[in-house]
This record gives sequence, C-alpha cells and structure tokens, in this order.
Amino acid sequence: MEDMMEDAQQTGVGRAPEPAPAALVRAAACWHRLMAATVLTARLYLGCVSLLAPRLSARRRQQWLNSLRTTRWPEASLQPRHVRLGNSGAQVRLMPHEGEFDFAVLLGGRLDYEREVFEFLEERVSRYDSIIEIGANVGVFTCLFGIRMAESGGNVFAFEPAPKAYARLLENLRLNGLERVRTFNAAVGRGTGFQSFFEPEGHLTNGSLVEDFAHQFSGTVKSRPVLVVDASLLQSLLGGGGRVLVKVDVEGYEAEVIEALAPVLRSHRPDLLLEVLPEYAARIEAALSNAGVRYEYHAITPRGLLAQEALRAVDGRDCFLCPLAACEAG
Repeated sequence: MEDMMEDAQQTGVGRAPEPAPAALVRAAACWHRLMAATVLTARLYLGCVSLLAPRLSARRRQQWLNSLRTTRWPEASLQPRHVRLGNSGAQVRLMPHEGEFDFAVLLGGRLDYEREVFEFLEERVSRYDSIIEIGANVGVFTCLFGIRMAESGGNVFAFEPAPKAYARLLENLRLNGLERVRTFNAAVGRGTGFQSFFEPEGHLTNGSLVEDFAHQFSGTVKSRPVLVVDASLLQSLLGGGGRVLVKVDVEGYEAEVIEALAPVLRSHRPDLLLEVLPEYAARIEAALSNAGVRYEYHAITPRGLLAQEALRAVDGRDCFLCPLAACEAG
C-alpha cells in the first residue's frame, strides 16, 4: 500500500509536482475508506502507519499524510502517538485530531511543525527560571517547556482562551504527566474582563481576538466571549527575580499584548519569542519601543539565529528578542 501511495503522489525533484494517475489516487482513497470502515480496522491500520512512517523520507511521509487526510477516520481510532519535536531530543505523547495541524502526529516519529523553533528552544529552555506562554493552543510547545523545566525545577505558565484548544492542551499535558505546568483558560491583555474571541471554522490554531485576522482563514467565523486578564498581574506569578522567557503567539494580537506587558518587560526584562507576521511587525516594534526596554532582534531560521536591524521573520514566522544588555553579556 505504501508503494501505491508513493506512486500515486510522486513529486519530481527540482520540478513542479507531476499529476498522480487518477486510477491510483482512486485506489488509495478506496483503500483508506475500507480501512476507516470500522474502529477496529482503522486502529490496526493507523497503528501500522505509525510504525512504518518514521522510516520514510520527509517527502514520502508528507505524501502519506496527504493521502490519509482524504478520508474521515473514526474519532476513536485516533490514538496518542510518541513524536520527537523537530530535531530536538524532546519526545512527547500527543493526541492527533482530524483536520488540524496535529493530525501529523498519526505518523509518529518526528513532528516537523516549526522544527527550527524547537531546535532553538532545546538549547535554551534550561536557562530560564520561568516561562510564560501566551497563546499556548493545544500545547505542543507547552509540553517541551514542561518536560525541560521539570528537569531544572523551573515554572511554566500557559494561557489559552479558546475552550476547545484549552481542553486539548490539558489532554496533552496529562498524556505527558506534566502536572506542574500551570494553565489558564484566558487571554492576556490590557485590563481584566471579557472580550470577543473569533474562531475560523476548521482552523483551530488561528483563533484570534482580531476579527479581521480570523476571517482570512474561513468565511465562517464564530465569536464567543473569553476572559482576558491584565498582563500586569503576571508579575505576581514571576515573583522577585530569575531569568524569564515570554512566548507570544496570539494571531495578530501581538502588539496589544506587548503594550500590556510593558510593566513586566521593565521589571523582569524577559527574553521574548514572538510570532511576527509582516503586516503586524511595525506595530510590535512600536509597542516594544514604548515599553522602554531596548531589545535586540533575531529571526529564527533553519540555520540558527539571524540578527536583524528591524523586526522581521525569515524562513518562518518567529523571532527571538533579548534585552540589549543581556545579549551583549551572552
């Protein structure tokens, strides 16, 4: 079956993908429908997939994953899998979900999601006494933080406002026995209260407090009120000192979070890991400037950190920022 799917979705090296023979595509789809007919056959087949897929090249794995996505699998057949995060040494158990980015967990082996960020973090996480993750989603990064900080005795605080993503965050933490990670079903902003949160249908990772951002991903966007906590309250979690990392991935709301975090930036001078989309970079820079702490900018790339004069992501969406004096001290 593996050969059938590879032949059906073969991609030429150095040229545009060639159309797969229609007959083979139909045969692969028919096979997957047959395997998905019952929970038992689906579990057996997907279990075999998770054993075989790690031996394939990245291209072959992607082809197989694309083929699996053409079929609706019984929810009960989607079982937790062990995966390695990028090329880091961290191995975690995660639950796959159909139609979401974490469906790739089904293949086991290595999860290629934001590989360069995991590789960068693997070398740094143990340096921190506390990590605050704002926009934890289903907890893939949270699991890495929890595992590494458990080894060093540090603290992890994870914030996620979306109810479905938050439930999956808790599930993934439970699968990895990460009981010391403290989680909050809330967003972080300026002032404490309720605010509308916008969720594009079929895009769990792209829910946002910015309505226009959410509408980029689906014509159907649901709105619900979520709790927002004042960012200045985070100082009570951090206590008096120690080295801090703040990770922010809030789908277009980064500048507002940085503005709200200004007291924390001044008191604790944390390192920052930010998602930086081009259309929001200037606003994030302005918010950092107004906070009164000078930061050095680095794009996170597959080749490591790339120093930047202006805040700009390269080969990805993430940037690492450290207070200027701390960067100069190494």
